[in-house]
Amino acid sequence: MDLSVILVNWNSLSLTSEALRSLRAHTQGIEYEVFVTDNGSKDPAEPEALLREFPWIHLVRNPDNRGFSKANNQGIRRARGRYVLLLNNDTVQVENALGASVAWMDAHPDVGALGITHLNNDEARTYQASFFPFPEGWADVKAVFGVGDYRPPEPDYTREQDVDWVVGSYLFMRRACFEDVGELDERFFIYDEDIDWCLRARRLGWRITYWPGAKMVHLGAASRPFMKDKTFVHFRSHLSYLAKHHGPAAPLYYLGMSARMGGATAKQVLRWMAGSGSADELRQRLVRQRQFMTLQHGRKGG
Repeated sequence: MDLSVILVNWNSLSLTSEALRSLRAHTQGIEYEVFVTDNGSKDPAEPEALLREFPWIHLVRNPDNRGFSKANNQGIRRARGRYVLLLNNDTVQVENALGASVAWMDAHPDVGALGITHLNNDEARTYQASFFPFPEGWADVKAVFGVGDYRPPEPDYTREQDVDWVVGSYLFMRRACFEDVGELDERFFIYDEDIDWCLRARRLGWRITYWPGAKMVHLGAASRPFMKDKTFVHFRSHLSYLAKHHGPAAPLYYLGMSARMGGATAKQVLRWMAGSGSADELRQRLVRQRQFMTLQHGRKGG
């Protein structure tokens, strides 16, 4: 088996179906298997609908939303391929990117993980960011307090290059690298799990490479409509990342984000006192402030 592909479905049957159709239509020249983890979709008919249209997939069913990292790990543990691809369900294949990636990785045995070109779903098929430098703990702290405004130069997406990390919408992993690094860290419910995994791989001496020789369309933000508080989910995952890799920066980042949230709450109080805001709006803001401060909301995702 050349390749094992892992996708996660959560309340997004149409997107997942389109991803699978495009994968089947464009992937050539390799032997592959596909695992889809349904993460407790609200409509219990979604898993059955996937199996009816795509009887060749391996379906993993969760009774509830267990998070992106855990759902991917469930598929990975069943994978038999020489390579493992974590593929977002909001992606559309427009060429034989999977087959080309296998061939490229076979020719570069020192590369542990590969990322490819991401295109926006616009008429011009413009480039979408698909690799980044690792976050810097103190830079993140300064940013949250509004100090400094460093912006890295615009990347060259036409050039093959070793990078810090590639986005998890197409994280193509060599099995030897994966077995060396281990699974995704499940403390990251969603977001930052790809940064953490690539950092662990880099620390073990593996190369992470961006290759512009293969392309796909990434629609983006498939789960956003179902999240109650996307800001909180981002914040919690990044706080976990900083605590793991930049320990001293984490509490300051937490305080900075909490202070910003407190400022928004104070404005809501003033609006209520002035009669321009309702008591229900104020109550919701106070609940959100408490959830933010206690890090208790968002673990179920929706």
